[in-house]
Amino acid sequence: MTDQIKFLHCADLHIDSPFKGIGELPSMIEQQIRDSTFTALQSLVEQAIVHQVDFILIAGDLFDHEVRSLKAQIRLRDAFQMLDEHGIEVFVSHGNHDYLSAVFHPVEYPENVHLFTEPHVTNQSFYKNGEPAAVVYGFSYHHRAVKERKAAEFRRIDEGKYHIAMLHGSIETNSDHDVYAPFRVRELKEQDMDYWALGHIHKREILSEAPYIVYPGNIQGRSIKETGEKGCYLVEMDPASTTLTFLPLHTFQFYNITLETEADSFNGLEKFLAAKMEQWRQTGPAIIHLHLTGGEELAALWHNKNDIAALLEWLNEQEQAESQWVWIRDITLDVMPSWNEKDLKQEKHFVGEVLRQYEALGDMEAWLDPLYRHRTARKYLDRMSDDEKKQVLKEAKDLVLMELLK
Repeated sequence: MTDQIKFLHCADLHIDSPFKGIGELPSMIEQQIRDSTFTALQSLVEQAIVHQVDFILIAGDLFDHEVRSLKAQIRLRDAFQMLDEHGIEVFVSHGNHDYLSAVFHPVEYPENVHLFTEPHVTNQSFYKNGEPAAVVYGFSYHHRAVKERKAAEFRRIDEGKYHIAMLHGSIETNSDHDVYAPFRVRELKEQDMDYWALGHIHKREILSEAPYIVYPGNIQGRSIKETGEKGCYLVEMDPASTTLTFLPLHTFQFYNITLETEADSFNGLEKFLAAKMEQWRQTGPAIIHLHLTGGEELAALWHNKNDIAALLEWLNEQEQAESQWVWIRDITLDVMPSWNEKDLKQEKHFVGEVLRQYEALGDMEAWLDPLYRHRTARKYLDRMSDDEKKQVLKEAKDLVLMELLK
């Protein structure tokens, strides 16, 4: 029936993307990670076929760099061809990471793929059973930074039953990402669209349900900043309602996990962590950044970082033969000290001076900036958040105090 449509909404595929901050891994696990964006793409195609959708919306950043790998383009073309064989159409817009004026090897896509090639909003109709069922609106970036407001360009035309807007951009007040094609939610609601298919923000979020204004997130997490399940939305629309179902597509997940432990020996800590890893395994392959909290017993174990590193290496070695592997990337510690920092800071001794200097420290950005500007390193490093910088400084302070006061 033309009164009903069903589609997948995804964005930020970043096919053939490098992964940041994962460290050295066994070759088998490393290869799975390198292939994970391709695997997620294949899962997207399989879900489209299983759910017999009418079309797929890809709201920008199909690739990770302005210079796209030929391998990524060929794999994407092959995915589109498989969708074509099942009568599934694809609507594509390009974002800040795959903008159209960049240098790349052009690969011809099959006829089921509808590209938005203009820097201004245009529309394309989707026909079902020979009748116009939906109109899809969108535009593509022609350079990396689109700072213009685009919401007002989405003007509904008198055709089709459903009107769907594709926008790769962010809320103008977003402080966690570069703000491109800025908008207010109110602006989008004023444009009389039935569904807003957003891209650019990698965290899944529904900004509105009337109409639906949706970020699906990316299809595979690429760093510890992109935790949890990743995938796309299955959207089913009829004249009475719109229903969204999240479909996971990821190959593995990143987790930030905080645990409290009373372990007072390496044997106890090993058993504690091994049991936790078995629990985590139930949700599939994962890279874990682990934060342990505990008392002075844990602090005593932490004095010998080489032993902690050896324990971590031993636990991870056992994962190489596991299909549902769990890899602990690193362990940080938050010890509940027996000393009173406030009192120590008032004292006129070396420890007091250390604490006073710690409080006087400014932003770490000046120390980190040369790394972020390094031609090679910047491809693999995410900028640290304010919370991450505070954590690094706190860990350094705690280690110094433990050594001075033991």
